Amino acid sequence: IFCLKGKGNHTMNNMAKYCLAGMLNATAAGKLIYLALLDITDANNKVIVSQRRFCEALGISRGTVSRNLRWLRDLGYIDILEQYNDYGGRAPNKYIIR
Repeated sequence: IFCLKGKGNHTMNNMAKYCLAGMLNATAAGKLIYLALLDITDANNKVIVSQRRFCEALGISRGTVSRNLRWLRDLGYIDILEQYNDYGGRAPNKYIIR
């Protein structure tokens, strides 16, 4: 199911991603968010992105995005690290795919 690309980084082909998402114990929106995370993470499986970007890109509400990200975290599929700017204000979270 897995293929190798680049300098030793493991990336999944599309069918493998869809199979993985299909096996998640998550809602359809949660699976869609997980697939989006898989597509935008860096070589270390990390990405910093705002929930608003998910809402705009996927056409779902902020509440749906927030609830499903927490659910993915609680089920152990992702880690969520809160980020803050230099003035102590909130910045987009960092997501890590496990």
